[in-house]
Amino acid sequence: MSQSVLLPPGPFTRIQAESVTVAYRNITIEDDQGSHFRLVVRDPEGRMVWRAWSFEPDGGAGLNRYIRQYGIIKEPSAL
Repeated sequence: MSQSVLLPPGPFTRIQAESVTVAYRNITIEDDQGSHFRLVVRDPEGRMVWRAWSFEPDGGAGLNRYIRQYGIIKEPSAL
């Protein structure tokens, strides 16, 4: 069974965000401004269900709720 990858409850770094995007098929970095960016969770049909800027005080906590509910873990061979 694959283990989920989650974010810290507050702001998150690019490295933390990239570890999530590597683990899940439907989570991406978007609106990349270099120093900050948004992490976006989409449902299986590709519709956005939640997004948060990397600097938001509770960004990771909000995203983690949707990662747990909607995150589609990549197959181990795809990692």
